[in-house]
Amino acid sequence: MSATKKAKRGVKRSNDGDLVTSTAPPPAKKRMVVTPWRDTEEFGLVYDWLFGNATTPEDIRKALSQMRIWNLRRGSLCPASVLATAVLVHAQLEDKLGNVNIQTTYASAFTRFFNFMSSIMQSYNMSSMYETARQLGLPSFIVDLRHLCAHGQELPPTAILRNTAQHCMKWLHEFYWQPQQVTMKDLDAPKLQRKDKLKFEMKLKSLLDIFDLALECQLKGAQKLKEVRKLKSSAEFNKLRIFCSKHNVKTSSEVLGKVINQLGVVIKQHNTAMKDLLDIYMASVLKMKYFLGAGISHSKDDQEDDVIQATQELFRLLAVQGYILNIFVAFVYLAENPNADTESRQGASYWATKMLHTFGMLGRMKRMYSEEVEINPTTTKPVDFSMYNNPKMTKIMRTLLTHSGVDPTLTLIFGDCPKKPCSWVFEQDFLLNRIGHLSLHSAPILKGLLPLVDPPFSKEQTNDMLTLCDMTIKKCNGETKNDTNDKQQNGHKLDLSKLKTFGLWTLDEDKRWSTCALGVVPLDSASD
Repeated sequence: MSATKKAKRGVKRSNDGDLVTSTAPPPAKKRMVVTPWRDTEEFGLVYDWLFGNATTPEDIRKALSQMRIWNLRRGSLCPASVLATAVLVHAQLEDKLGNVNIQTTYASAFTRFFNFMSSIMQSYNMSSMYETARQLGLPSFIVDLRHLCAHGQELPPTAILRNTAQHCMKWLHEFYWQPQQVTMKDLDAPKLQRKDKLKFEMKLKSLLDIFDLALECQLKGAQKLKEVRKLKSSAEFNKLRIFCSKHNVKTSSEVLGKVINQLGVVIKQHNTAMKDLLDIYMASVLKMKYFLGAGISHSKDDQEDDVIQATQELFRLLAVQGYILNIFVAFVYLAENPNADTESRQGASYWATKMLHTFGMLGRMKRMYSEEVEINPTTTKPVDFSMYNNPKMTKIMRTLLTHSGVDPTLTLIFGDCPKKPCSWVFEQDFLLNRIGHLSLHSAPILKGLLPLVDPPFSKEQTNDMLTLCDMTIKKCNGETKNDTNDKQQNGHKLDLSKLKTFGLWTLDEDKRWSTCALGVVPLDSASD
């Protein structure tokens, strides 16, 4: 029988035909560990103090002090090799200082050294010290020396202890310090995510990807899977098909409803356990590309009512969860962000403006209801405005909605959070902070915020801000040239250089500002 042609894994054939076991170690796997040192630079500094070519006793003492600090930082979690190094270094320093009890010091150091190193190899199956030493790559005489130091009636000679300490330090260098120095890398802590946080983010992304895909199919008339197959790629079709099969749904509208239910469950499970839940949630919603642009793209085709109907339940879910104002602020920030792409900013502006219409509607309905209660306090039935998050409404709720002055087919209908009713007004500071980020996409939001400010601005201040918004929109659209017809129609042209009042601020004409240095208040005339 001839020998096998292929050698086994980890075995190679020598020239004389004998099989020789390969000693090449497998490539090390990357793993993340929490270390007692701040970064690789701090570790490298101690490495140089211990094993540098020009190291001095002072360097050794500094290295020992730093290793003790590491031990304090991590306690029992400090690497065993570091602790073993520290006990040997301490013994060597005592030897150089002429300690009369150096044999006892070395004996204690060797005992602790081997105990530290053997702890690395400990498992459920207890093995002999010689087997542990073999697994570590330590010679057997280290075990013999350890037994003599721990249990012998007479300690080994100082020369043997001294030479063995040097041998063990060399072994520690090759076994631990040098590999760590070469392979260890710093971790970018801000990019580090907890496993539960990453799992939650992936779950949200998976659900919202399905929502975005189903929304596109719904608005483009692809209700059933066979219609989706013609519209989308095979990968997207398979993603939707698997979701439908798993949750027993058949149409894109049913998929949208199922995703909303799943979102409610996922958020409820993690609501109190995760600090960054809100930020992850809002960021995930803003990543739905088709959802962001659906309002603008389908408004051109007179399908805006279909967009509102398809997305209504998402906004109602956010309202029930108490995150409706958070998603509004997220839309505002995205519309103001000059680094975001134009399509995303346009979509964020559209949804923020739509939400402002709903905020105004809710404010009007609450005022109408309060007036009705004052007129008929005994006959007026109570209204829970959080019930607007439910498609089923009472008669008085439908009446309030009818008299609110909005078209229900083109308006997002949602209500208060059941746990925290809202007044649907904004502080002046929130609006004033928007002026510095005014753009083509954020100007409509600023105009929509003006009626919702509490306390309200004066009529003059409101007109100034409306003018500023209109000028910004015209400038962005390239309509900044002087137009004689516009001037005749408006009767005048706003000249900012001649204005004395700028919103909340008024220019003080009694001060000689032209003679004043930047940052210096001009002197009164009386002191000249």
